[in-house]
Amino acid sequence: MEFKEYQQGVLTKFDHYLATLSGQVEALDAAATTLKAAGLAFDLGDPSEKAWDLLNHERRLPYLRDAGGRDFVAPHLTRRDGQTRCIPNVCIKVPTGGGKTLLAAAIVERIQLDYFKRQTGFLLWVVPSDAIYRQTWKQLANREHPYRQMLERASGGRVKLMEKTDAFTNQDVDEYLCVMMLMLPSAA
Repeated sequence: MEFKEYQQGVLTKFDHYLATLSGQVEALDAAATTLKAAGLAFDLGDPSEKAWDLLNHERRLPYLRDAGGRDFVAPHLTRRDGQTRCIPNVCIKVPTGGGKTLLAAAIVERIQLDYFKRQTGFLLWVVPSDAIYRQTWKQLANREHPYRQMLERASGGRVKLMEKTDAFTNQDVDEYLCVMMLMLPSAA
C-alpha cells in the first residue's frame, strides 16, 4: 500500500522523532551504567523530554498559535506508568479521512522494530466509536488486509487479535504481538 504525500510526511517526522528518542535512551542508558559502576546515585530524567527539547531546539516540532496570534511549541507532557517509569508518547494529528488507521499500523511496525527491537508485546488499540471499532476489527482480522500485514511484519507473523473480554497470559505477551481492541467509552 502506498502512502499519500502528507502521510509519508507524517511518517518521516515520526521516524525522526523515534531516532532522536532512541538516541536519547541509548545515551542515558550509557550514562546510567557509568554512574552505577562508580557507585553514584542518579536520576537522569525522561529521555522523551530530552528528545522533545532537542527536536524543539532543531525547530522540528509543530508550532501552535495562541489567541493573540503568537506561535509557540506545546510543552512536553511526561507520562508515567504504575512504576513511575517514563512512557514516551506522541500525538499524530491527521484530518478526518486522512488515514489514521493506516498510519497507526505503520507506526506500530516502526515502534516494534526500530524502538523496542522486538516482535512481541501488548498493544492497546483504542478507537472512538462502535462503527470505527467494527471497521478496524474487520481490517485487522483479515490477514490479506494491508493494515494486518503491517502488524504481521512487526510481529514476525505472530499477531494475536483480542477484545477486552478475551483472556491472555504473560506467555501470550512474550510470544505474540497481542493487539487488544478497545472502544473509547469502554476505556473510561
